[in-house]
Amino acid sequence: MSDNAPVTNADNEIVITRLVDAPPELVWEAMTNPTHVVRWWGPRGFTTTIEEMDLRPGGVWKHVMHGPDGTNYPSESVFKEVVKPERIVYSHGGRREGGPGVQFTSTWTFELVEGKTRVTIRHVFPTVEARERVVKEFGAIEGGKQTLARLAEQMAKTPIIIERVFQAPREMVWKAITNPDEMKQWYFANIESFKAQPGFATRVNVRHEGVDFLHLWKVTEVTPGEKITYSWKYEGSPGESFVTFALSAEGAQTKLVLTHRGLETFDPENNPRYARGNFLGGWTYLVGECLREYVEEIAPNAARLFTISRDFDAPRELVWKAWTDPRLLAQWWGPRDFTNPVCELDLRPGGAYRIVMRAPDGSEYPLFGTFREVKPPERIVMTMDCSGHPAAWHDTVCPGRGSDPNPVGEMVMTVCLERHDDKTQVIIRTLFRSEAIRDGMLKVGMTEGWSLSLDRLQACLAAELVRP
Repeated sequence: MSDNAPVTNADNEIVITRLVDAPPELVWEAMTNPTHVVRWWGPRGFTTTIEEMDLRPGGVWKHVMHGPDGTNYPSESVFKEVVKPERIVYSHGGRREGGPGVQFTSTWTFELVEGKTRVTIRHVFPTVEARERVVKEFGAIEGGKQTLARLAEQMAKTPIIIERVFQAPREMVWKAITNPDEMKQWYFANIESFKAQPGFATRVNVRHEGVDFLHLWKVTEVTPGEKITYSWKYEGSPGESFVTFALSAEGAQTKLVLTHRGLETFDPENNPRYARGNFLGGWTYLVGECLREYVEEIAPNAARLFTISRDFDAPRELVWKAWTDPRLLAQWWGPRDFTNPVCELDLRPGGAYRIVMRAPDGSEYPLFGTFREVKPPERIVMTMDCSGHPAAWHDTVCPGRGSDPNPVGEMVMTVCLERHDDKTQVIIRTLFRSEAIRDGMLKVGMTEGWSLSLDRLQACLAAELVRP
């Protein structure tokens, strides 16, 4: 079935479908908000006036379509079913002004298809004759196709809007979106400079699937602490769009509204890389996950965090396997010349793990905990308990610990695997109970230990890549 073709399943039905480059939530808004509906409703050349639109079962929808020849087509419908954002059913009663009426039941469905929405209209008429009259006198099939085409065109012009509320003060969120050192932590790692000043311009290169996308940004509007807008272009490509971050305080929380408008200027029909769905997915991830994690978990706890990262010349799926397959994990976990005679994983949220590291002198360093989050192949969050480590180790980490057998307490480690073409960046963050404990862990060689472990991980990955 063509995405945009009429389909007749019964003699008294008209079925028309079209794939629209927008998620169901946005298409639903275009279908149910009168401000948006009047911009696309009806065949080409028609305009629409909405007198009433009560979107609920039993609610009435009154509107008049105005034809290009001046003829009016008043309609009154009653909503029978409203299931956001999936389905709308209404009984339709309409006519050409001065002519006989037309009745049918209309069902609109909105199905998610790879980030887009398949919109399907199904009109069911009381008789075959009623259907044939509407097709011949009103051009219902062609009119329906043109209406959906106008909807698709309108969606292409509608800006992406993403709203999130963060458990963080507005000042912290503002700094995260305007300070280049902090922007690197959640946005694009190679941002070299940025200033929240009108007229400031910068270039940021982002490599994706083997292609360089050189972003050109120029700040156009700034209200310190509240709003910043900058143009967003690509070197060597037509089009110019604008990104706005708007912040408002909600008690101790901050509401962020991101708006990206002008995407249609990138000509996404001829350049699929600039399809609306790609931008929506990117912003949803950056704002909904990366920025949230930064302002709620990383920035407030910076003094208690240890962070280390490494780029690996291996696909993310293989790196994930090296972190989650006990056979592979045992090969590289720990500093050089350490072994792991015990490496047991129950890889699921709530599942436990146990690793026993053995030093060259025979000393053992047990490590255990539970998995809080497991999201293949992107992210692992796990607790860590070192209470079984030798007493001398605890004395070095926490001098003056007295009789406390576990002064370090529970740590929380987050491992993020980010895909960069056929390479993978691994970011490891460990959160300690206090800054003093973090400093004690650095004193016993945590940075060097992880560096040596990641060297061993690289060797493990290289061996797996050549394994027959």
